[in-house]
Formats: sequence, C-alpha cells, structure tokens
Amino acid sequence: INREELLEKHQIPKGKTIVFCVGQFIDRKGRWTFLEAAKNALDIDKDFVFVWISNSTPSEEDLEKAASYGLGENFVFITSDQVGKEHIDLFKLLRLADIFALVSFQEGLPISLLEAMALGIPSISTNVNAIPEAVKHLETGWLMEAGDHKELTKAFLTLKNDEKLRNKLSISGRDWVLEKFNEVEVAKIALDKYQKVLK
Repeated sequence: INREELLEKHQIPKGKTIVFCVGQFIDRKGRWTFLEAAKNALDIDKDFVFVWISNSTPSEEDLEKAASYGLGENFVFITSDQVGKEHIDLFKLLRLADIFALVSFQEGLPISLLEAMALGIPSISTNVNAIPEAVKHLETGWLMEAGDHKELTKAFLTLKNDEKLRNKLSISGRDWVLEKFNEVEVAKIALDKYQKVLK
C-alpha cells in the first residue's frame, strides 16, 4: 500500500496513532462510547486520530453531535463509497490502523472485527454474544463491557504506549482468527455437525 497517498486521500493526519472502527454509525455500534473515549484519550495524549468507516452517510444531526465532542481533525469520518469499489480497498485502508475498535452493544460476530484481527491489527471489542469467541481479553485482543468509555479510554492509551502488548495481540489475534475462523475450518465443523445429526 502507499501509506502517504492513502493518508492524504482521506485527510488523515500523519504521525499519529490511528484507531479505526468499521460499521454503521448508529447507537448499537457504540458510536458515542467510541467518541467519548476518543475525547478522553486526546485530553491525555494528542497523538491520536480516530477514523470511523461507515456504509451509510450520517444525518446532519448525527454529524453535529459528533462535532460537539471537539475532536476536530482528530476524528475522520469515511463512507464506504469513498474507500473504493472493491473489498480489497477496505483492507488497504485498514492496513493504516494501529488499533481497531468495535464497541457494539448488540452484535453477532462481526466480520469487520475478524478481518481486522486477521490483518494483525490489535483489536478492542465488547463482551456481547459471540465476540468473546474471537477476543480473549489480553490474549487475542482487549475485551470490555459495552458502554464503558473509561475502559475504552484505558485500552486506547495502553495499546498506544505498550508496544509489547500491541505486538502480542497483533500476532495472537491474527493466529487465532486464521486458525478458528477460516472458511475451510468452519465448513469442516458444519459438515461434521450435519453428519452427526443425519446418522
């Protein structure tokens, strides 16, 4: 990837720790938790930029509320049509991330989280539904309770400043997802279950 070109294209400030989220900009995705934690983290350390990629354009009201957090250029909102037409374009953009955070209140097992982990991005997510199958706290990622912006702030700051932990979660998260969630393994598990039921 051409890092400089992508940063410039999407107006992402250079030289900062980049935190990505991918998902609809709606309440159940934890958008205000994300922005509150971003504000708190920036109050302590200005070297962050937070990027939200959504497949829909937010309303003017939502954009006004987002602006009220006072993040300025340190919050960048990108719609999927700005990313590109191919899914690989999203992966190229995600490769810019130092940290990935998906802090939903309701979720199954989000593909965007698995993709970020498979790309080796240290990931933060919430203890809801199937997410703990992928994110084991401080083993394969950082697991937190939904809505806990203080814990999310702590996660942002810790992962930014603890290179050893960041590297550990990058490697172990990637290995875990590629081992447990690749399509071949999932197909084998499904086939095995069907065979047992049909005997």
